[in-house]
Amino acid sequence: MAVRRILAAVLILFGAALTGIALRHYARGFEAQREARRAFATRLDVRSVSPALPAIPAGRTLPRDTYPLGQPIAWLLVPSAQIDAIVFGGSDPGTLEKGPGHVPGTELPGRRTGLNNCVITAHRDADFRNLGRLRKGERVELTTPECRESYRVVSRDVVDPADVAVLAPTPSPRLTLITCYPFSFIGHAPKRLVVVAEPDQPSGAPQDSLR
Repeated sequence: MAVRRILAAVLILFGAALTGIALRHYARGFEAQREARRAFATRLDVRSVSPALPAIPAGRTLPRDTYPLGQPIAWLLVPSAQIDAIVFGGSDPGTLEKGPGHVPGTELPGRRTGLNNCVITAHRDADFRNLGRLRKGERVELTTPECRESYRVVSRDVVDPADVAVLAPTPSPRLTLITCYPFSFIGHAPKRLVVVAEPDQPSGAPQDSLR
């Protein structure tokens, strides 16, 4: 009986520790998003970031000389998946704890460098928890200090983590959203859900530039 009580106490403490770690993770993400929204709103020269796309003045640009690792670089809005988050530069664990991260080596949001494929990733139990809801034709908005772009989902696939082709440059502009899959898997999920969206405007048409 004593052994069972000890085992039960250990399991309770273990569960409490896991809960504490999870709560700390979410708290850090919430605080990082709050601070990033404030900083991003300053760049956009508005008083606050709201669910509606803000008016963005000309002359606001992100640093161009170095990669903005860990810095807020874009605002991602996906109404049908209830995604409303600031995107940070980088896809390392520390950055992804803050929110969605841009994958270095892919097209930076709001830029045109010829890479075309802008890849953003996030945790399946946090900002991209509803990414699986996205279906073909649904809208995705991406706002930067340079411009705001509207996309429509064109495909969704489940791939192996080793399938780096989803990160490769593409002939025309696209937005690629990636998270771990399946969503209900406990531990490190074995697959990746890849959602691809393309601009509403035809390839080559001018974007909603804010320069």
